[in-house]
Amino acid sequence: MKISLEKKIIIGFILNLFVVFAIAWVFILRIDKKRDQSLDNSLNWIEISLIILSIILLTIVYFIIRAQLRAKDISQKLLSENKQLLQSIIDNTSSPIFIKKINGEYLLINKEFESLFKISNEEIGGKTDEDFLAPLTANAYRDSDFEVVKALKELKTEESIQQADGEHTYIAVKFPIYDATKRIYAIGGIFTDISERKKLEESSKAADKFFMMSVEMMIISTLEKFIKVNPAVSRILGYTEEELLSKNFLEFTHPDDLEITQKEVDKLKTGASSIKFENRYICKDGSIKWLTWSVFPDVKNRLLYAVASDITNQKEIENALSVSNMFFYMSFDMFVVIKDLKFIKVNPAFTRILGYDQNEIINRSILEFLHPDDSKMVTDAIKNLQISDSVISYRVRERVKDGTYKLLDWTMTIDIQTGVLYAVARDVTKLIKNEESLKISNMFFNMAFDILTVAKDGHFIKINEAFTKTLGYAQDEMDKIKFIDLIHPDDRQMATEVLEKHYKGESIVNFRTRFLCKDGTYKWLDWNSNMDVENGVFYSVGRNVTKLVQLEDEQQVAINDLYENEEKLRLIVENISEGIIVANADKKIIMANNMANEIFGIEEDDKISPNLSNHFELYFPDEKTIFPSQNLPMERALNGEVTTDIEIILWNPIAQEKKRVLISGRPLVDQNNAVVAAVVTIKDISKYKQMEQELKETESKYRQLIGYRKGGSDTMI
Repeated sequence: MKISLEKKIIIGFILNLFVVFAIAWVFILRIDKKRDQSLDNSLNWIEISLIILSIILLTIVYFIIRAQLRAKDISQKLLSENKQLLQSIIDNTSSPIFIKKINGEYLLINKEFESLFKISNEEIGGKTDEDFLAPLTANAYRDSDFEVVKALKELKTEESIQQADGEHTYIAVKFPIYDATKRIYAIGGIFTDISERKKLEESSKAADKFFMMSVEMMIISTLEKFIKVNPAVSRILGYTEEELLSKNFLEFTHPDDLEITQKEVDKLKTGASSIKFENRYICKDGSIKWLTWSVFPDVKNRLLYAVASDITNQKEIENALSVSNMFFYMSFDMFVVIKDLKFIKVNPAFTRILGYDQNEIINRSILEFLHPDDSKMVTDAIKNLQISDSVISYRVRERVKDGTYKLLDWTMTIDIQTGVLYAVARDVTKLIKNEESLKISNMFFNMAFDILTVAKDGHFIKINEAFTKTLGYAQDEMDKIKFIDLIHPDDRQMATEVLEKHYKGESIVNFRTRFLCKDGTYKWLDWNSNMDVENGVFYSVGRNVTKLVQLEDEQQVAINDLYENEEKLRLIVENISEGIIVANADKKIIMANNMANEIFGIEEDDKISPNLSNHFELYFPDEKTIFPSQNLPMERALNGEVTTDIEIILWNPIAQEKKRVLISGRPLVDQNNAVVAAVVTIKDISKYKQMEQELKETESKYRQLIGYRKGGSDTMI
């Protein structure tokens, strides 16, 4: 067991103390006169032994103390050397270092600290922060010292110290210093200048911030995949960061650009940078974006640093510019560029509309081509345009090369910085005429008594006032109703067939349907319709024929009744034994019964002439005197005269046949008492006359046989 030097000194002291007590006890025994004298020799030897022992112990203690003092000197020397070494070390350290008591008094500082705070090691001894620092700074340092004392552990704080070259940032590491008893007695501190690192960190943070905030796409990638992208990439392409980092970047490239993109990657592998390389990327929503790339390769680490810009709008603008230039030269409208009131550029439409060649237009004043009465209006409009920087429109008369004038509608704007005017003009000469015609058409459209409609997609998109008056619906109501729903259910099939005919190209169709009125009733409408097949627009004209339909129904009933009566009359007439013929006011036979056909020997009614003299020789009953045709009952009936039973002899020279007839005539008059037709009856009495003659002859014969005498009384012999 190893005994420390301190314990050895204590043990030697205690043993030497016992020896002294033992010598004192021997001395006391010698003083006692009653002692046993025989013990004196023993006491002498004991005393001598104790003295020798005390001397030995004292010698040992001396050597121990001497050794201790020597060790102390060595320790002090070593401590001094260590202190010098420590001072030398900390003096040669680039970081300011200090040691202070827990009460704030400085014990030690290094040269960097001296240089930083402009105070030497000798001057700072026993001083506190309040003695050489500003109060606020001193209080802050003192507070941080207390934090170390309370926490009993190392603490780090970031502190700013103003120096000649500007403010520096330090990391102050403060730590407790303990004595041999493990009690804190001092505080050590090391200041590390992190200004450069801070700048680098801030620079890095700024770079990261710019990386994250940049509106341009910023990408770090390998030769195959993205490994870091900024939010602009997701914003522009629509993919999440995980989707972008999980696939080969060629998977996002438009298929038509894969080959050129792969060639560009191969070039980057050689260390050559890529500037303004353009390709197309497929966005998440399926749209296509044009990107322009600037890529710098890190061949050593096989990394690519890329910046890309979305130039889709620029491409569209370029395409639009190309298209606009094409339209500039192809347009039917006049496109012109004007400066200082002179034409500096015009498109071919100018020549086509006004007839001037380019050489006759360029660098000529725009006022030269205006109608004199319109010049002031144009100059005033341009002045207002130069002030307001807006767009103006006006209509003027422009002189054509042949001396006539055309009406042109102009729209003009200005580039304020250059003073250049950009204008578009359209020839509205015909349009004005058409507008006037359209106004007239609209006027007639609204004034028409007939129903006029324009229909598309199953709706009447325009109706006139006659439609509203007839059916009761206004335009806003028709916008919500399909016209097929207004057609009577029984008529919808026919209306559908009409529509099908239109779709097949039949331009005009006449048809009649019943339409539902707003009051719930139905009206009959006659329609004529036409269709613009290309635009799917129907144009229709309708007329309310409800009363006409009612009249037609009544007329049909009357016609049916009349037909029925005619049939009855015909049956009666056909079965009458007399011949009957009817002639109209134009002396044309419109009806003849069978007996009349038999008398005339003609089957077709229209071949019978109302003038009997065209068919027979006419005689009075004496069979000798010719009967005048103007006295015939037909002629007299057509003149409004009634005749009854006029006896006439009809001689047919062709058939050598004679007929004795009784003819009567009756005129037919209308409600105005005008003769519209004549009815003539012909009664063949030939047989009756023959029978009458035969009867007379028989009577005469029998009278002779029975002796009958005429007159007086009859006598039978």
